[in-house]
Amino acid sequence: MLLMLALCSAAVAQQRLDITLTDKSVISCDLDKISYMEIVEGAPAGALDGVWYLGWKVLNNGSGTKTHYDGTEVLVFTAGPKMKWIKNASESVYDLEYAGPAVGGQTFTAQREGSTIKTTYQIVTLEDDLLILKQGTSRYYFYQSKEAATVATTFVSYPTRATIYTDAEKLWNGGIKGGDSSSKITPMGRHFESFAAASEEDKAWLAKPSNQPDAAWLNVSGYTSWTAKTINLYPFGSPTPADVNQHSIGDCCMCAVFASFAYLYPDWIKTLIEKDGNNYTVHMFDPQGNPIDVVVDNKLMCNSSGGCAQVSGKNGVFNWATIMEKALMKWETRFRCNNIGGIGTEHAAPPFTGVGSSFSFSPDKLYNSEFDLVVDYALSNGMISVGGFNVGGLVCGQLETITGHAFTVMYPDADSEYKFVMRNPWGNGGSIDGKLQIPNKREILKTIDFRLVYPGAARPYLREDLGGYTVPKFAPMDIDLHPSEEMLRMYGLKSYEPVFAQPANGTDFAPED
Repeated sequence: MLLMLALCSAAVAQQRLDITLTDKSVISCDLDKISYMEIVEGAPAGALDGVWYLGWKVLNNGSGTKTHYDGTEVLVFTAGPKMKWIKNASESVYDLEYAGPAVGGQTFTAQREGSTIKTTYQIVTLEDDLLILKQGTSRYYFYQSKEAATVATTFVSYPTRATIYTDAEKLWNGGIKGGDSSSKITPMGRHFESFAAASEEDKAWLAKPSNQPDAAWLNVSGYTSWTAKTINLYPFGSPTPADVNQHSIGDCCMCAVFASFAYLYPDWIKTLIEKDGNNYTVHMFDPQGNPIDVVVDNKLMCNSSGGCAQVSGKNGVFNWATIMEKALMKWETRFRCNNIGGIGTEHAAPPFTGVGSSFSFSPDKLYNSEFDLVVDYALSNGMISVGGFNVGGLVCGQLETITGHAFTVMYPDADSEYKFVMRNPWGNGGSIDGKLQIPNKREILKTIDFRLVYPGAARPYLREDLGGYTVPKFAPMDIDLHPSEEMLRMYGLKSYEPVFAQPANGTDFAPED
C-alpha cells in the first residue's frame, strides 16, 4: 500500500498535458507551468490568429522610451474577428475590422465592446515569432510565448518613419531610396561623365584580339601571364548564374552583375558575343554610351603554373562569363574608368547595357514587408539587382552572410518560406550554388542593402517565366564546393562551409559526414 501511494504521489508530481496533433506528433508540457488555457476558434482568412505576449513597448516610433515587459500582458486573436487584451488579471474584448490581409504595413481597427471609439493599429511586422503593432507613436512588440517575451532583452530596431508602404510604386517614389547614379551628360551614369567617348584609335586597339589587358594595371597579384585555355561558351546550353563563379579577382560586384544578367536575360547574353575561332567579339558601349566592339582571344589571366584567376563555371569550365570579364578588363585597360578589383555594381553593368542609372536602399531603411515590394518591383522591371550585408556570419538557409561582398538578388524558390534569395558569386556548396535563402527575420533583413541598376539594352530580352533560380544538374568537384584559399584570404575568412541545416533536396550532391 505504501509503495502504491508513493507511485501515485510521483505521478501527480509529474503530471503533464499531452496533445496529439493530426499529424500524430505530440505537444507536451508540465501542468504546473500552465497559467491560462482557452479553446480559440480559428480567425478568418487574412486575419491575425493566435496568442501573443507583450515583450516591449516603445514610444515615438522607436526613438523614445523603451519599456521591457515580462509577457504577462497577452493578446488573443479569435474568430469574429475579435481581439482579447488580457492584463492585470482583467480582460478587454474588441471587435476588429481589417483593411486588408494581416501582413506588414496593413491596418486594422479595434472597437472595445460597449464603446463607440475605434482605435487603429498598423502591423509593423508579422514574423513567425514576432508581431509588432503601431498605435499612434507607440509600438508594441509581442512574442509567441511568455518565455520569448521575458528573454527578449535586446531591442531589434526598425525604421522610425511613420509610413509603412504597401504599394511598390509609392515606395519607389517615397524618398527612401538613395544613391542616384543617373547623369544628364551620359546614359552610362554619373561616374562616367569625365571620360571621353572612344576615339578611332581606341576602337582599333579594342578590336585587335592580340592586344591583351594590362595585367600590371589591373593589379591581380601573381597573375601576369596570358595563357590559352579551352572555352565552352554555354556549358548548360544557355547562360545561367551557375556559370558565374568568382575566383582570384576581387570583382564580386561584376560577378553578381553577370549572374543577374544570366538570371534575367540569358537570351540577351547570346546576342553580345560572336565567336570566330579562338576570338570573341563582345558588343559593348563606350563611356559616353556609344556602341563599340571589344575583341578578345582565348588567352586568360594565369599565374606561372597555369592557374587561372578569372571567373569560371562549374568544374572550372571557362565560358561566356570568362570572356565578358576579359572584355571588361580590356575595356578598362583602355578607358581607365575603374580597376577591375573592387569595381562597383553601377560601374560594371553599363559597359554592357549602355545605361548606368541606378538607386540604392541602405541597411535598416526598409520595413520587413517592404523588402518584398522592392525585390518584386526591381525584378519584374528587369533591373540588375545586387545586394550585400553589413553583418557577417548570419545563417540564411544553408549558407552564411559575408560583409564587403556582393550577391545577386533573385526571387525565392516556388512554395518557399523565404522572402527572396541572394546568390553568393562564389557559387559554393555544390548544388546550393551559393544561394542564401533570406528569412523574414529582422536581425537579418536590417543588415541588407541593395543596388538596383536599370537594364538599358537588355530590357527587351527579359525572361517571361522569371521565378526562382533552379540550379542546373552537375557533378560537383571540390572547386564547386568551397571557396579557394585565395578568396578566403581576400575576405579575411579562415573557412566558409555550407551549414546544411536542412537537406539539399532534389540535387545530385550530398555532403560528406
